Amino acid sequence: MGRSALLVLICAATAGAQNVVAPVALMQCRQPEYTEEARLAHLAGIVIMSLTVDDNGVPADIQVVNPVGLGLDESAVACMRQSRYSPAQKDGKPVPLKISVSLAFQQHWDSDWHLGAASFHCSDGGARPVLVKTKFPSSTGDHRNVTVCLHLTIGKNGAPRDVQISAPQDARLDKEAAAIVGSWLFRPGTQNRQPVDVPATFTLVHGAANRAVASSHQPQ
Repeated sequence: MGRSALLVLICAATAGAQNVVAPVALMQCRQPEYTEEARLAHLAGIVIMSLTVDDNGVPADIQVVNPVGLGLDESAVACMRQSRYSPAQKDGKPVPLKISVSLAFQQHWDSDWHLGAASFHCSDGGARPVLVKTKFPSSTGDHRNVTVCLHLTIGKNGAPRDVQISAPQDARLDKEAAAIVGSWLFRPGTQNRQPVDVPATFTLVHGAANRAVASSHQPQ
């Protein structure tokens, strides 16, 4: 299977900016790096960032405001650091301007399921678990779109436990989502170099793994 990431760029000038010509992307990284963890987890999602395009057209103060996890947030930030813009202009002069940018990561898998986001709730100074093994069922042709939010704990042995569905919707799909995540294996999180239990929240999505993501440019 080939590896790919679909890049979606959405720029919006901050509200209240009057008589300002918004920045235009001149150069973008061709393809943000898709991490091995994200590939294993069938992770597809949109990383939304806030940044300032300075008066030289260079992105600065890049902040992730909508993370998806498993290294894709860091990959998105690295991509934006390589990007260059025509600077915003006000009264014919270049000025810094705050914008929002969205990068969408997308792949195609032979499964009805993919991960939409992953977050780990580590203690200060702790290292999060690292995903090392997954298994997904093959596609069955069931195209129902269901999003399942799961709360769980990654144990000291790297195995998920105490998997709970936050808002049950479809009994069969909820059970299948819990079984998928429950079968994964992690390198355990650590605190002071010792393995620790780490709570986590995963969003598993059914039926939309191969849905195309359209690009748009919308001023606020």
